[in-house]
Amino acid sequence: MRKYCRKLGGHGEEFAARVLENAGYRILFRNYRSRTGEIDIIATRDGVLHFVEVKTRTDDEFGYPSDAVTENKRRSIRRTAECYLSERHAVWRSISLDVMEVTANLIENCM
Repeated sequence: MRKYCRKLGGHGEEFAARVLENAGYRILFRNYRSRTGEIDIIATRDGVLHFVEVKTRTDDEFGYPSDAVTENKRRSIRRTAECYLSERHAVWRSISLDVMEVTANLIENCM
């Protein structure tokens, strides 16, 4: 089951990256890791730096994919984003912490 979930998550992240690129985002990093956590996608568009958490599920029978982004996960994303900015001595006027929801049927219908 765990292997299936990892594979589904990988497909979801690939799908999300394509959607972002098609919408004019420039992907800077995928699966950025620091001592505080991991961020699935870091991208820019129109002067905004986006830290994107991708949540993928087979369907929404047990809730929306974003329901899995707990307060602890949000804190981890914030700390990891701070590490990214600190490592690069980057200053951005606008930063966005985003969640992309992907379901397996969405992937199947678009590929």
